[in-house]
Amino acid sequence: MQITLTIPDKKADSFLDVLRHVSYVKIQQPEVPKKKNEEEFYEGIKRAVHEVNEAVAGRKQPRTLKEFHAELRD
Repeated sequence: MQITLTIPDKKADSFLDVLRHVSYVKIQQPEVPKKKNEEEFYEGIKRAVHEVNEAVAGRKQPRTLKEFHAELRD
């Protein structure tokens, strides 16, 4: 049987310590690909700086605040 639990972050470590001492419980935590997230973050910053430089130089029309906000929500 597989069960999914939602536990507050500040309580998770102590709860997992208890479960580790139960021989028949297997804990499988999801892996978070940090490297990919970091690469995406820095690539996004790089694109944003390029976009600002293009707008300052007059080669590109800057996005409106509404367009920017919509992108952040997605």
